[in-house]
Amino acid sequence: MNLLHWKRWTGWLLDILYPPPPRCTLCGNPKRGEAAVKPGAGKGGLTFCSVCESQFVFLTDTICPICGRAWPTNEPCPDCCRRKSRHFCYSRSAVRYNKPMKELLARYKYRGDRRLAEMMVELLWRAWYLYYREMKIDAITYIPLHEKRLVERTFNQAEEMARFLGQRIGLPVYGLLERRKETEKQSQKKRAARLHALENAFYFSDAQAVNSFEVQALLLLDDVYTTGSSLNAAARALKEGIPGAEVYGLTVAR
Repeated sequence: MNLLHWKRWTGWLLDILYPPPPRCTLCGNPKRGEAAVKPGAGKGGLTFCSVCESQFVFLTDTICPICGRAWPTNEPCPDCCRRKSRHFCYSRSAVRYNKPMKELLARYKYRGDRRLAEMMVELLWRAWYLYYREMKIDAITYIPLHEKRLVERTFNQAEEMARFLGQRIGLPVYGLLERRKETEKQSQKKRAARLHALENAFYFSDAQAVNSFEVQALLLLDDVYTTGSSLNAAARALKEGIPGAEVYGLTVAR
């Protein structure tokens, strides 16, 4: 055995006897002196070092029972009270949409940093584990992009995250919706304009995908819940295509 093979063999053996610390999903640095799994997260857990994890404001305390935003009481928040009609049961998110989260999502969505997909799915997994793991969810679907926007970005971040999450938790993923009309970026609109911009923007497009099994509950995935207009419009289209279905929202940030 030459020296190179000997070094590889001893390195492999040392890794088994003394496993290296898990690495942070975001920065790649080892999580030395920290728990590999965030307490309460269960198997899989979050793999962020303390520096990176401090950027996130996790939504684990009192939240609005409908939209999942941080809220001091168990009553629905004013935004949910003002909504005239709601087509989703409720929605849950992993973290607050603060400045660091806004920058990370912009890198992922608009600048095509696909390496961040793993981090986003870690956050989605955490929210799913906290809020949905004991429910019977039949399938995952996602908010679609308009064809023109898809050409610009080259990928749909909601679809990519949905497929990764589906693989991780063992649920089928279906693209059941299409975007009927192109709309301006929701982040550039005021709240009142957002609430009406997406009316009739989506339609159910793939009944064949769900004919082979009985769907009772769908997890509708997106990156950010802002006013809930996208989620509500998409949930309406899903319920029109699958009468009697229940739709639950899941987003990275709120």
